[in-house]
Amino acid sequence: MRRLLVSIGLIGLLAAPARAEVSELRVAKQYGLAYLQLILMEDQRLIEKHAKAAALGDIAVTWATFRSSDVMNDSLIAGTVDFVCVGTPGLATIWAKTRGTIDVRGAAGLNAVPVHLITRNPAVKTLRDFTDKDRIALPAVKVSIQAIFLQMAAAKEFGPGNYAKLDPLTVSMAHPDAFAALTGGQSEITAHFASPPFSYREMARPELRVVLKSYDVIGGKMSFNVVAATNKFRATNPKLYGAFLAALEEATASINADKRAAAEAYLRVT
Repeated sequence: MRRLLVSIGLIGLLAAPARAEVSELRVAKQYGLAYLQLILMEDQRLIEKHAKAAALGDIAVTWATFRSSDVMNDSLIAGTVDFVCVGTPGLATIWAKTRGTIDVRGAAGLNAVPVHLITRNPAVKTLRDFTDKDRIALPAVKVSIQAIFLQMAAAKEFGPGNYAKLDPLTVSMAHPDAFAALTGGQSEITAHFASPPFSYREMARPELRVVLKSYDVIGGKMSFNVVAATNKFRATNPKLYGAFLAALEEATASINADKRAAAEAYLRVT
């Protein structure tokens, strides 16, 4: 009798339908040119295209734009998004925080982009010239990649023990708001650690000047942003996970093949 029950149980297990993948994919990006692949993926519906090619049918893709890595990390932990784009420090933070639970991991590299610390204070020529009257806008204090660059530069300038010397001057602010504050002239914001295209627009203004370049801090190019997701999502949605990466690869190839067309698409969409 025991053998019969086991056999029936196995038959029932083998006959059970495979668990379907999710029918909606939720993706988050940030502001700026660094997220051009994601912008093209949304505009051209590339994820939907590759999902259909993977026999997943009509997948609904929803997009969100967040200020910085810390907000994205919170959303990923809360389960309200599936893929996020974060700076490398943000990925290291959430990877360490979620080990053994949801296991957030890097899914793909995204770009190598320079960022610039730009000021409108004529008295500021180097980091040593910042005073308590200055305020430096960046996406997230202490955890954004700009915040880490600032700490690295401070460690070089003031000594390793003073790496956080300029942290009290930093303010969390989305790039569009920081650009408006810096160029408006009426805000307490006197500097902005900006990424493209905001940095390019700021550097074109004669009253603004560059104080620090990220490539000088790090000694060359590096990954600015990476795409992250949970290991659970990858394990339970392998086809959709693959469709996202295929769409990302297509968007990247498209940009590299025709940069002018990609720039025109960015201007049109944003």
